[in-house]
This record gives sequence, structure tokens and C-alpha cells, in this order.
Amino acid sequence: MDDNTSGGSYGYRMSKSALNIAGKSLSLDLHPKGVSVLVLHPGFVKTDMTRPYWGGRGIVSPAESAEGLIKRADDLTLRTSGQFLHALTGEVLPW
Repeated sequence: MDDNTSGGSYGYRMSKSALNIAGKSLSLDLHPKGVSVLVLHPGFVKTDMTRPYWGGRGIVSPAESAEGLIKRADDLTLRTSGQFLHALTGEVLPW
């Protein structure tokens, strides 16, 4: 939410918030069972989804984003479970 500087896209933004809340809650519920949960931001990816609003001008390619997603999955531990991370940098993002 800290990243929202333009407003709009209410349904899209609400769906992402709901997914983040579900991921965080799952991480707490599954922690005692030793299960970690990933909550990731893939970056601003150059896809058809970015085309209507930004002319397809994402910042990273789908391949770069996928590489970051895999890296975060490889680094996941119970300690980092449920944090909202940027896939490319591993930075913890503010909710």
C-alpha cells in the first residue's frame, strides 16, 4: 500500500491486498507445522497486463522476474515466512 501513489484500480489493488493478508495468515497458521509461505512482489514486469496503462513498459522481463521468484523460493525459511518480499532484490516491502 505504501507503493500506491496513483490511486485507482480498486478491484486489482483490493485483490492483491487480500492475497497478502491470506499469505501472512497462512504463514502464522502453518508455522507450527514447519511450513513456510511465500508472499512476493514480482516487480514491474513487461507483460500484456502493463500494456493498457503503461504501454507495456515494465521494468524487468518475465524471465528476470521468474529468476528472482525462484531465488526467493530457494532462500525461504520459517524465519522469513510471511514477509512481503520483492522478488528481484529480496527487500522486505512495507504493507
